[in-house]
Amino acid sequence: MSFLRAIKIKSSKTELIHLSVATALITAVGLSLNDYRYISWQFLLIFISAFLVHELAHKFLAQYYGSWSEFRAQIYGLVITAISALPVMPFKFIAPGAVMVGLTDKSKFGKVALVGPLTNLVMGFSFLASTYEYPTYPYLYAGATFNAWIAMFNLLPFGVLDGKKIFNWNKIAWGLMMATTLALFIIARF
Repeated sequence: MSFLRAIKIKSSKTELIHLSVATALITAVGLSLNDYRYISWQFLLIFISAFLVHELAHKFLAQYYGSWSEFRAQIYGLVITAISALPVMPFKFIAPGAVMVGLTDKSKFGKVALVGPLTNLVMGFSFLASTYEYPTYPYLYAGATFNAWIAMFNLLPFGVLDGKKIFNWNKIAWGLMMATTLALFIIARF
């Protein structure tokens, strides 16, 4: 049975509202960036998709494992993201919420945590590869760099971040992910 047929995507009205609010705030942060040469519909699509694909990957894999999973916005994360949307803020922090899952199996929980940053790596390397064919499209470089940042931040092994869950599950997987993320970031920036 294929992965897509195995999951029965389930969402509640609450989840859709939370995702909509979070996406609106992330769009506002994208629009507030000071480097205006990247602000285009292409950049906004890349910016928003880095968040959405990351969170939905967590959700879909958890549902594949038979777990309840839904995105939930968190007040402090929404406030910090909203403050980051102010153009005067030099540092942008995007953390409006996270996918909650009902898994107790350590291996499955670790894999669900891993899949979010992994999607950012796949997207980042895809954007980077696209720059070889389209070197004059600055949003492709921005997409590679931004996805590397998202993956790197989420891989920090602290608090409620994906990195702590991955590190607790499999230190080798965490190390390989972090090394690959650093490589993407360095290659994309230079």
